[in-house]
Amino acid sequence: MLPLMLVLFMSTLDQTIVVTALSNIGALLGNATTTPWIATAYLLTSAVTTLIFGKLGDMYGRKKVLQLSIVIFLTGSILCAFAPSMLLLIIFRGFQGIGGGALSTLVMAIVGELVPSRGRAKYQATLGLVPAIALLAGPVLGGLIVDYLSWPWIFLINVPVGIIAFSIIALKLQLPVLNSNKRVDISGGLLAIVFTTSFLLISVFGGHAYNWDSWQTIGLGLVGIFALRLYIYVEQRAVEPITPLRLFKDPVFSISSALFLLSTAMLFVGMLFIPQMLQNIFHLSAFAAGSCIVPLLFGLIVATMVTGHVISKTGRYKLFPIIGSLFCTFTFLALGYLSQTTAIWLIIILLIILGGGVGLFIQVTLLAGQNTVTQSDLGVATGTLNFFKNFGGAAGAAVFGAIFATASKHHNHFITAYHSVFLSAIPLAIVALLLAIIMKEKALSETTREIAEGKIEVPEY
Repeated sequence: MLPLMLVLFMSTLDQTIVVTALSNIGALLGNATTTPWIATAYLLTSAVTTLIFGKLGDMYGRKKVLQLSIVIFLTGSILCAFAPSMLLLIIFRGFQGIGGGALSTLVMAIVGELVPSRGRAKYQATLGLVPAIALLAGPVLGGLIVDYLSWPWIFLINVPVGIIAFSIIALKLQLPVLNSNKRVDISGGLLAIVFTTSFLLISVFGGHAYNWDSWQTIGLGLVGIFALRLYIYVEQRAVEPITPLRLFKDPVFSISSALFLLSTAMLFVGMLFIPQMLQNIFHLSAFAAGSCIVPLLFGLIVATMVTGHVISKTGRYKLFPIIGSLFCTFTFLALGYLSQTTAIWLIIILLIILGGGVGLFIQVTLLAGQNTVTQSDLGVATGTLNFFKNFGGAAGAAVFGAIFATASKHHNHFITAYHSVFLSAIPLAIVALLLAIIMKEKALSETTREIAEGKIEVPEY
């Protein structure tokens, strides 16, 4: 369990430790407006590899696929640490995400393979603490590293942890070596990267770097539409599709996917821009700004745990995303009108409310989506929902990064640019509210109740 816990800690930590370093990285590499792409590139590639590498583990054995993922992740970490420019750092983060997207999925699948179902609950409880600790520790540790060392160390810290985990896994972990004749849907995964990247680039550069009627914007749109059409064609005919389109015939699953995307986008608005605002406007240190993100993550974790417990007891879940969307709307509205004299304790309260609002979405969207499929489709349905979760984070970072860059050019004061970001996030919460209202509440199956109670583990593809 120790090396698996190290891998899970490392992969989760990397998603939050970079948050408090973005302002410092932007200042040193000379391009602060593109810093959100440091997170976007990682989330974009990890969204797809979460699906592909999980399937590879099923087909060829999880041990060697996990080891390959660790090697890719560590290589990407080293490249990021020594990146001489913002462009190369973004490219290397995308490469790091190829390995990072597979780590948590493979760890949970390996636990499911090693531990009998009756004894799995205590191991899940132990593993469940690891990402929670990593989420809370990431912003604080990132702030300490930036203040007392330098930003490359937020990536280099992965190397010793990864080497120890890789070595123990190589020596101690014994799993069967598989050799499947089935083909992995690599073409579907590559097409998913093409159309998602195309649409993200349009949202970033359209109307900003390039006019909406420019050949660059139109060309990206045509590439995205063609890749999406081809993706649908490939998935309809693939023997083992990474995204079975039949899942979306159920409107509850479709709405759950959309809510997962919207809630993660709102989360990343808070995680990426509030630490930067606290450093640039309120002149807090990286450590202090990172520490202020802990209340947001704390609110998210508590809300997720509470909703999971209530849903497992009552079977009712429709009300939670409605309340969550109202929490998020209120928070973004308040953040959109704060001033340089606003007390830090008030911002912390707003962060707790935002985290709680997003937390009210996460458990509901996952369980509602899982509740629409059969037992045999639970794994692939969970993987599809996780894809929308990761893509939501990438889209949130990219789109609102573009909004911030545009607002920064047109206003002399940074605080006005941050106001633009937070107020622009309100429509996401309103759309989420409308979707939550129209989503039908289905009675939870026994399997879904057991998932909510943590009694069974769902393989993530």
